[in-house]
Amino acid sequence: MVGNVSDVGGTGTAVGAPRVVPLRDNAGFRLLWIGQLLSDTGSETGRLAYPLLILALTHSAVLAGAVGTARAIAVFCVQLPGGPLADRFDRRLTMIACDTMRALLLALLAVLIVVQLASWPVVLVVSLIEGAAGAIFNPAASAALPAIVPDGQLERAWAATEARMYGASLAGPALGGALFALGRAIPFLADAVSYAASFGTVSRIKGSFRPERTATRKALWREVADGLRVVWQVPVLRTVVIAAPLVNFAFTGVFFTITLALRQHGTSTAVIGLVQAAIAAGGLLGAVLAPRLQGRLRLSTMVATIDTAGALLFGVAALLIASPLVAVPVALSMLLAPAVNASLVAVMLRSAPEEMRGRVSNTVLMAATALSTLAPLAAGLFVQHVSAAWAIGAFAVAMTAAAVIGQLLPGLREAEALAAAPDRK
Repeated sequence: MVGNVSDVGGTGTAVGAPRVVPLRDNAGFRLLWIGQLLSDTGSETGRLAYPLLILALTHSAVLAGAVGTARAIAVFCVQLPGGPLADRFDRRLTMIACDTMRALLLALLAVLIVVQLASWPVVLVVSLIEGAAGAIFNPAASAALPAIVPDGQLERAWAATEARMYGASLAGPALGGALFALGRAIPFLADAVSYAASFGTVSRIKGSFRPERTATRKALWREVADGLRVVWQVPVLRTVVIAAPLVNFAFTGVFFTITLALRQHGTSTAVIGLVQAAIAAGGLLGAVLAPRLQGRLRLSTMVATIDTAGALLFGVAALLIASPLVAVPVALSMLLAPAVNASLVAVMLRSAPEEMRGRVSNTVLMAATALSTLAPLAAGLFVQHVSAAWAIGAFAVAMTAAAVIGQLLPGLREAEALAAAPDRK
């Protein structure tokens, strides 16, 4: 655990581990959860607004996809050193610095839009920097979680985190579409306010979040290599970094394709936001069900189900791509995602030494999202040069491949054994 944590949000113990209290009574977790709910909602608002703004400025689906892919590549590159940085510096201060940077940056973009100086290259630069700051924030937040909640509550804490993220995904797109209809600058201003709110809550979390230093620090890139080596040596994590890229590529591509296709068919931005919100409702419902599913369904069964059902439901979505009803099959494909993610994150955090949690979590995230960096560009090319239906079909094939790989590799069965281990705190 993080060394010398005497009081994490008022729930810690003198020996450095958080005292076991109901999760709802954990003040540190509540502060982190509320701040990130506001921040995630703002981010989802901006996530829809970016392609809408590029489309409004350039009328090019390919360029909108290219900007999305450039952002994803920037995030991927920053994730490499992001994990080691989370293991070097105070994790709470790292989160505060990232929130401050993002709040100022999004406020500046809103001003530039109002004064009509926001060309697409300006939007690209802002998107890249904001994404990079998030790539540093996220491993710091993940690595700090075991210092805020006890080991035995990690699954429940991450299920609550999944509920928060899907709740933000439910409200954010609908809010983003509505705000964009009112004015192009408004969703970005709302995003800036959300980061400021996150700054306020994270600043109030008590405790010391500086990682323990058990050995002499190596060069940054050597620490990156250490994280890669640990991930590859653990069968559970090795399976995740092989199969998850295909799943994330498929989901990211489908979400982006829906936005582009509906806009090309003349659907209003407000309705597009509602469609994305309806999709997120599937994930939110899954997050509510996650605590009931964990322990009742085997992890390998849940993974096989989400991959196989996802491929089939994407096929249905391809037939409905011109209608807002496309949200229904995609929302259904999201139901098991929170339970799967919560179990895998808990196993990941338990598998990593305390002083390497930032590196391990970021390495897994980096690998799992690597292929998805190409999804917006792939979606844009398919939509503009072939059809949206064929784009959805291609992403369904990726889900099918993930289902096969996940069952062939033994890592998921080992994850089940770790989850059933009786020696949790």
